Amino acid sequence: MKLLIVSSTYMIAFNQRKWVQMVAIDPDLQVVLVTPEYQLTSFGPRRRERHPAFDTRAVPELRSFFNRSHMSYTVDPFALAGLMRRYKPDRIHIEEDPYSVIGFETVLLARLYARQARISFFLWDNLAREPRGIKGWLKRILNRFGLGHADLVICGNRQAQVLLHEKKKFAKRSVVLPQLGLTDAEYAGGRNLQLRDELGVAPETVLIGYVGRMVPEKGVMTLLEAFACLGDRDSKLLLLGSGPMDVQIAAYCERHLPGRVIRIAAVPHEQVPAYMRALDLFVLPSLSTPAWVEQFGIVLAQAMLSGVPCVGSSSGAIPEVIGPGGAIFSEGDVAALADQLRRLVDSAGERMQLGKKARAYALARYTQEAVASAYLVAFKSNNPSFSN
Repeated sequence: MKLLIVSSTYMIAFNQRKWVQMVAIDPDLQVVLVTPEYQLTSFGPRRRERHPAFDTRAVPELRSFFNRSHMSYTVDPFALAGLMRRYKPDRIHIEEDPYSVIGFETVLLARLYARQARISFFLWDNLAREPRGIKGWLKRILNRFGLGHADLVICGNRQAQVLLHEKKKFAKRSVVLPQLGLTDAEYAGGRNLQLRDELGVAPETVLIGYVGRMVPEKGVMTLLEAFACLGDRDSKLLLLGSGPMDVQIAAYCERHLPGRVIRIAAVPHEQVPAYMRALDLFVLPSLSTPAWVEQFGIVLAQAMLSGVPCVGSSSGAIPEVIGPGGAIFSEGDVAALADQLRRLVDSAGERMQLGKKARAYALARYTQEAVASAYLVAFKSNNPSFSN
């Protein structure tokens, strides 16, 4: 099978490992990745990269324009059309929304220059939002166009799948899969005692962690208030990440939790596994808003693969991602979160039991091997019905 992938996600070599793994599973698979030249990220502009397993044929140097976001970028249409004619893909997979500029451009060119190719999309959208006016009208038109030419949609969570069929009236095949996989070797090996020592955390201290943006919708204040309820229990809280709430969080910690909270600024994703392995418990306390609910929470998968039990709020996809690997509390409920933290901080045995379940669940669903295998099945299946 010849596969053409169009996505800003895979402009970074680190994120191309899913496709490398797919080729390892199926040596007959050919892959070409079309990505923008650069894009703005929280770590500044990132240039297009290539995984060492890929060359310029697999990740061609196509020009791109309007690179500020994954919704606005486009690539040189003449170059993309020429690539389609030469490569003759069997499937074109677009890991952007159907109403994105690149989604529209790719489908339009595919219908002109790669009519043999089947088309698929990846969707995160788990909110029934509809902009008003011209913007809403344009979104509906582009959605109808893109989905009308697709035979498959891969959804990042179950609610996105429900909305795809019920609201967007997609009648063909869909599956629910993670967008990215994790490399198990980076998360195996047990507790990272060296990093704990560098952080000043004793082996017997229960280290609770949060990794992510410091923004209101991530519920960090809920976590801080719940952690303050633990009293004199031998525990510390690690907050890894940065954002507009940094000053507010620092002030709260200084006033209510002096010496009990470790703050680390955002680090590149390659460094996250080391911190996950230093934890005894991970918390994702996200808060839903009218414009956003948690779509997946890759940090949950990272913690679980490290054998760390998780406590998550009821926001969006968090309960389905955690599965049997942790506990759920009603989002925004400080008392409920505090109860979960007390229970798990006080019981090393329960933490160990949940950690084993979390790792087994993550090994089956969130590794590179598991995700790549599931994508291959989805791409090769001719079943017209949708499934979970």
